Amino acid sequence: MDLHVAAFYIAFATFSVSAIDQATVDYMATYMEVSYEVLDNLRDELRTFEAQITLTNRGSSIIKGDPWIIYFCHIRMIEPEHLPDPKGIIRDDVKITHIQGCMFTLEPTNSFKTIIPGGSKKIRFLGENWIVSKTDIMPNWYITSQHLHPRTIMNTAGESLSFAGDFDEVKKWKRYYFQDGKYKVHDLYDPYTTRYRFVLNNIKDHGKSPGHVVPTPLEIHIIDKQKILLNTRDWVVIYPERLSNEGLYLIDKLNILRSITQPLHRYIKLAIEEVRVKVNGSEKIIPEGYSLEIDPEAEFIKILGVDAAGVFYGIQTLFALIDEEGNVPKANISDAPRYPYRGMELDVARNFFEQKTIFKLLDLMAMYKLNKFHFHLTDDEGWRIEIQGLQELTEIGGQRCHDPSEERCIMSQLGSGPTIVGSGSGYYSKKQYQEILRYANQRHIEVIPEIDMPGHGHAVIKAMEARSKKMMNNQFLLIDHNDTSKYKSIQMYTDNAINPCISSSYAFIRKVIESLVTYHKDVMPLKIYHFGGDEVASGAWENSTACEDLMKNKWQIIEKKILKEYFVHQISNITFNYNLDLAAWEDGVMESGSKPFKREALQNKNVYAYAWDNIWEWGQSNRAYKLANAGYKVVMSQATHLYFDHPYEPDPEERGYYWAPRFTDTRKTFGFMPENLYNNADVARSGQPLTEEQVCGKDAKNCVKLEKPENIVGIQGHLWSETVRKPEQLDFMLFPRLLALAERAWHHASWEDIQENSIRKKRLNEDWELFANTIGYKELKRLDSFEVDYRVPPPGGMIKNGRLVTNTAFPGLVVQYSRNGGKSWHDVDDKAIIEGGEKLQLRTNFQTLSKTSSGSKLRNSSLSLSLSLSLSLSRY
Repeated sequence: MDLHVAAFYIAFATFSVSAIDQATVDYMATYMEVSYEVLDNLRDELRTFEAQITLTNRGSSIIKGDPWIIYFCHIRMIEPEHLPDPKGIIRDDVKITHIQGCMFTLEPTNSFKTIIPGGSKKIRFLGENWIVSKTDIMPNWYITSQHLHPRTIMNTAGESLSFAGDFDEVKKWKRYYFQDGKYKVHDLYDPYTTRYRFVLNNIKDHGKSPGHVVPTPLEIHIIDKQKILLNTRDWVVIYPERLSNEGLYLIDKLNILRSITQPLHRYIKLAIEEVRVKVNGSEKIIPEGYSLEIDPEAEFIKILGVDAAGVFYGIQTLFALIDEEGNVPKANISDAPRYPYRGMELDVARNFFEQKTIFKLLDLMAMYKLNKFHFHLTDDEGWRIEIQGLQELTEIGGQRCHDPSEERCIMSQLGSGPTIVGSGSGYYSKKQYQEILRYANQRHIEVIPEIDMPGHGHAVIKAMEARSKKMMNNQFLLIDHNDTSKYKSIQMYTDNAINPCISSSYAFIRKVIESLVTYHKDVMPLKIYHFGGDEVASGAWENSTACEDLMKNKWQIIEKKILKEYFVHQISNITFNYNLDLAAWEDGVMESGSKPFKREALQNKNVYAYAWDNIWEWGQSNRAYKLANAGYKVVMSQATHLYFDHPYEPDPEERGYYWAPRFTDTRKTFGFMPENLYNNADVARSGQPLTEEQVCGKDAKNCVKLEKPENIVGIQGHLWSETVRKPEQLDFMLFPRLLALAERAWHHASWEDIQENSIRKKRLNEDWELFANTIGYKELKRLDSFEVDYRVPPPGGMIKNGRLVTNTAFPGLVVQYSRNGGKSWHDVDDKAIIEGGEKLQLRTNFQTLSKTSSGSKLRNSSLSLSLSLSLSLSRY
């Protein structure tokens, strides 16, 4: 731009005074381009990173220092030495202020310099810890001014995250380099190269699926040469009335009829009998056990179950044996689950998923014999279930939009934007929730609702505050207005702790529990109430007048740490009166020093503890066994192996948070050993290999032994939804990892009990090879029939003697290459002769004919990931 013109714009901005109007806000949303770039994660060891926001004027009018405000989600605290502080902090000529949670504002100061057309403004700042993933950067930034409509800044809208800069330097994709004297901590993770993937994927390709059923049955005898066609429609189903649910399910799936009498052939018989299975050399009757007999010669199929659930799982195994032509092989299978609790948790509070998405997940859980659906219904960012009589919970707590007062909705979080349209808003009505219960019950899946408290309560606190003002009473108020405590939660909330010292908190809890019991009663009686209990911020309630009064009058103590235990006791008393078992995350039933609360002090028959916090080098991995030994029923939920919100690879382009391990792939989940816990420890968060002493400490004091293995009742996978806003993203994060979860929950592998590391790893690798081939050649096709948007793994590749050789994590997938930047693709075969220095791109391709779609469905890794898999680049 001409300097004279630029000077005019600056002068105009200096001397012109005009109020901002809606047209100006609309202009800025359209033409002010935002870019976000991480500059340096390695600047000061582990404390802060440097980042930059750039505002560029792509329009033809100037952008002045009017009273506009940009709202955006930043998952790390900005300028942690100064914020949170209601006064904000000035960087360059803009002010940055923390609101709540991840929400910040950026607004011009009086010294703001005009941005001329084509001009830019760069704002550098420090953030807490680090950012090494593109999905850490949330979309849908928006701009507004007082009394004007907010508008999403156009180039930040949607899921592309194109406004986020590339992580193309070591200091951007690594998290830290720390040195204190002789002690060094390096982040050893780099994005995988194609050559590294080639080595990592180095398993034998069997050319077909070596496994018949996932998860693996206890005893299975298959004769593939003897088969019978099942889709001829002249088959019938025979079942007693007590198995009507299972019989009708089978009829619906196979499109066949019921018969009251048994014909001579072509029938499937369902019955309940005392099916015995061999476990550790002895025969046992195990709940949910079944036997399946397929006789092609006599043309019958018999599914016998210990109970109705066992029959249902026998049906699932039958479905797993049906090939693409509709044939099933001769088979004799005796089977029973390893654990009674085989769970999957889904967070619908951070981002909401509609009922149809829940139905689909329940179908897939049933297919792989998972039987517990942990429904995380509430959190700081949303309340997702209707409680009749407390409409504010869903009208306010169930909606996110631009409302700084949070009297109409919860303030936008996690990139949900300024309006209620999108994944930030939504809830399940009583009718919808009961339909989910009914759907799950038909598939023998128990729904365990979680109402997270006393921490993670921002949404419900705001909803009940609004109700209190409207109704002019404090019947269900959840805070002490005289509480001046200062605290900040892990997710950067300073107002999310429900007060345990006021009676109205418990009146609210009773109302919610009573409602849930009623909702469940005629559909699926509520057995377990999960109250969360995790991550209560240090400092909460320290200056609460109500808590001071409680301690003086009832407890005769001045120990603040006892307040959480007091809260748990009250929840226990309430749920006991409804004959409910109680459940919590591990820290919900433990003192801060990892000492479990006395189990006998809680009245419930069973108290379930979900053990999740096992960062190996932090020394807390023993909590699972401590809790089991103390009498709690433990659900193994270890974040290092079972948190599916983590990336599949240590690459900035992979979706997910990475606070526990840097990544968790399907192979890692497959290798989890719930009853050999400390042998799961492989590397620290940095990628540094761990020694036994680092994990267990001197004299192995940190490696508490499991004395009551009967209290390990199962394992559970988890999908927290901070970075998951769409159903296809949910599919991507869950599958195929959920299959490995199901395998470990149902099947106890022989290698899990081997103590010698080298022998165990050899046997594990052999088992993984079979499982990986089964996924690639069989299970992905089954997932495709459900239209699951699973993750297709990027390929490995290298040049050998002038030829391109490739492989994938799951044999059976086709690898393709492009010589022209992705304009055309060719399958890799023996004809792929490569000239020296030639640049190639690779992708994994998977194509099947889906029975539920109109034609061929193409899936490939270049669509699933926005990676450039160029062999000419060291990164890829």
